Amino acid sequence: MSESEFESIAKSLIPGSVDFHIHGGPDVKPRKMSSLAVAQAAKQAGMKAIIIKNHVTPTTCHAKLISEMLGGYPVFGGLVLNKPAGGLNPSAVEIELKLGAKQIWLPTISAVAQVRLSKGNLASAVPITDEHGAFLPALIEVLDLVAQAGAILGTSHLAPEEVEKVVCLARQRNVQKIVITHPENDPPAMPLDIQKRLATQGVFFERTFVSTLPPRNMTPEIMAGYIKAIGAESTIMATDLGQAENEEPVKGFITFMKTMMALGIPADKIAMMVQKNPAQVLEC
Repeated sequence: MSESEFESIAKSLIPGSVDFHIHGGPDVKPRKMSSLAVAQAAKQAGMKAIIIKNHVTPTTCHAKLISEMLGGYPVFGGLVLNKPAGGLNPSAVEIELKLGAKQIWLPTISAVAQVRLSKGNLASAVPITDEHGAFLPALIEVLDLVAQAGAILGTSHLAPEEVEKVVCLARQRNVQKIVITHPENDPPAMPLDIQKRLATQGVFFERTFVSTLPPRNMTPEIMAGYIKAIGAESTIMATDLGQAENEEPVKGFITFMKTMMALGIPADKIAMMVQKNPAQVLEC
């Protein structure tokens, strides 16, 4: 099959799809488009819904306002538990969930693994355990709030071994919806053996287009291999786009889909990963 044929199929899968991970402006970093423009483009393309994410500020309220501006088009948001949110802050989580947050993400830019990788000051990190390796009480409170609300827990930029332990704890606290955030990114740079173990826990793996772009070490070929090894049934394809230097999210989604098809992922499996699975988790 030619590249143009793969692109044609990918374009046909955009209507009804969900982009589970997009960054839009306003933000402290330059963004390709405003969140409103992102949502307008998604609606125009016939996409079913999108989730707007921001590392430094909640997105639930402005997602709701954008949705209202677009006649009820489903735009969802949530909260990332980085330093600006107060870290593992149950009070902030409780409020955001009352406002309708769909996903609560554990630390990203403030995760210990991320701060170490960036050679930052560990004093600025948001740990999930104490000095003895015991989970912090605030994390347990957060998980209980997520469970009670039926929201999604995103594992974000935790180290692979932290993700595995958190998933176990989250299941113990009755969190039903767990999404392993871009396992191919570094962090977490999650080995395949850990992914295979986590797959038995009923989680979803959010595999993003940005993970395959420079300067990251992941390649589309390796990602396609991970999808084949773990299964489309537990995978959500998303873009994680919004960076000023990269494609617009809708165009990037098409590129991501056609690339995965060219690497041997059947179109029906792509449809499952961009339509069925994210809609199931979002209940939209």
